[in-house]
Amino acid sequence: MIRAFIAVEIDPPNKQKLSQLISKLKQADADVKWVNENQMHLTLKFLGDIEEKRVPEISAALKSMADNTSAFNIHLSEIGAFPNMHKPRVIWIGIDKGVENLKNLASQLGTQEKREFKPHLTLARVKSLKNISQLTKLITETPFQSQGNIPITKLILFQSTLTPKGAIYTALAKLILQK
Repeated sequence: MIRAFIAVEIDPPNKQKLSQLISKLKQADADVKWVNENQMHLTLKFLGDIEEKRVPEISAALKSMADNTSAFNIHLSEIGAFPNMHKPRVIWIGIDKGVENLKNLASQLGTQEKREFKPHLTLARVKSLKNISQLTKLITETPFQSQGNIPITKLILFQSTLTPKGAIYTALAKLILQK
């Protein structure tokens, strides 16, 4: 069994910009687990534990989907938190352009989620409320703008291996969207 998810990646200039934002937010010294630059992605569907022998079947389904989906652009927008800024569990960056394209991809993948798919890029997971008010203050004082439009050109099937130092993501398949 392997733990897997389907995602899209963002380009290196925006990953760098998000890393700079994270560096600034780290000044709050809050008890959060920050996402590192190599792990930044937008999850479309978390598959959970799957049998490794299903990877070719899932890859083939994703290829069919990618062959019928045009590449598109997204734009990152405001910083937010789930469930809210008063009691954050996840700190994220929202999307203000390309939302419908992402929702369409997620719906094609099917979902067991009861709540509506809200495209976002996770920046951190909150471990405790230590210094959380300093973090939320910094978030509200720190504007963020994407480094232009971000091209979404492929669907990626990732394996997620949990380790004591955090998850390690390995791309099992990269499927190019149509131009």
